[in-house]
Amino acid sequence: MFCSKVAVAFIWAGRVWCSGKPAIYASVCGSTPHKLVTTSNDVSLCPLSHDETHLDLPILPHNNSSPRQSACTWSDDREKEYCLFADTHFNHGKGISMITTPERARQVFASIKSLPNYHSVVSGPLFETRASGRKGRGIFATKHIPAGSLIIQEPPILFLDRNWMKAVSSEDTRTAIQTLAVEELPGTTRQIFYELYAGPFEENLMQRMWTNGYGVAGGPTLSWPGLDDESDLGMIAIHANISKINHSCRPNAASQWDWDVLAHRLYAARDIAADEEITISYINPVQSYKDRQEYAENVLGFKCECSQCQAMSKFRDLSNDRINEILLLESYLESRSIAPAEPTAMAELLVSLYKQEGLDTFICKAYAIAAREWNGAGYEYQARERAYESVKAGLIAGSGTGLDDYVNEMEDLLDGARKHWSWRYRLHS
Repeated sequence: MFCSKVAVAFIWAGRVWCSGKPAIYASVCGSTPHKLVTTSNDVSLCPLSHDETHLDLPILPHNNSSPRQSACTWSDDREKEYCLFADTHFNHGKGISMITTPERARQVFASIKSLPNYHSVVSGPLFETRASGRKGRGIFATKHIPAGSLIIQEPPILFLDRNWMKAVSSEDTRTAIQTLAVEELPGTTRQIFYELYAGPFEENLMQRMWTNGYGVAGGPTLSWPGLDDESDLGMIAIHANISKINHSCRPNAASQWDWDVLAHRLYAARDIAADEEITISYINPVQSYKDRQEYAENVLGFKCECSQCQAMSKFRDLSNDRINEILLLESYLESRSIAPAEPTAMAELLVSLYKQEGLDTFICKAYAIAAREWNGAGYEYQARERAYESVKAGLIAGSGTGLDDYVNEMEDLLDGARKHWSWRYRLHS
């Protein structure tokens, strides 16, 4: 997942009034695009006019009369305006603060407004927060959770446009608006945010956000600004509960974002025992111990101490051997230019190695390769069995794992194994 407290003179704990409406706003004609203005009478400086009619941002149905605070600044190139939008009533009073462009905000609020009851969904008291050693706090199962169960569906409390961190170079400006974003959250939610783990950077607001944020790609509609822009960095979602989930190289859960409900869903990737910590993987786990450790330290900034990485050296060596064989088998079976002597046996070994390694969140791929090989050998029903397992595993893992192509292919195979491109293809190799 995704870094000094800065005393900024232009942030006032109260409200700065703009045309009778509470706001903090940016200069659109000053010498610097980052200078926040606190003059109360110049309507031309207000990025959001009274009632926000020029932005067409929907007023949420629960309280049509409540004013929405805003804070805005321009990107360095003056091409985009980034603003803070806050709604303290969202998700039954847990609230949400969002920093993005008005164009994106319009679509998000329209999406929120269309939800019949936008709120967190928890399938009963399945977890609780506890101390988790040097990792800070984590969430632990309060009872047995079967594989495939929805553990929680949770909207973010902070939703940040990742592009603005690059587009606005002034750290003071970013810190000012981010500070206000947190302050605009309801008191209980604000306290939850400050309790999220920030490592050695407890006073660094951005580090706390970055450490606990989930990258979100795509958008709620096909007209989402930047949807077709490969350079777009997406959004970052920070949650009250899901952001407490710690990393493991062999996780037992998987999270996936759903724009339709503006929330992350957390699923059990395998059976989770009562009192077991619920974990996800921050990295691609199909790597050797050395490669995982280097990525965690050099890219994510922490030393992984999950049970897999803390195992005795002889078990780590065995794990490395399995990973190397997984990668070798995949290279053989994914290449149609190679004709292995026993492709179905190799594919079933691949499935077994994934299970032995505890790679439940990525096993969709192994099942799909096995289904393809059984189909390629002319065994329709063995192929369908593995295809069903692949689709289920892929739906639990979600699109963030990059397994969508395998899920789509297996759905095609299930629509007609004998019509699928792989039918008996090994017999003609």
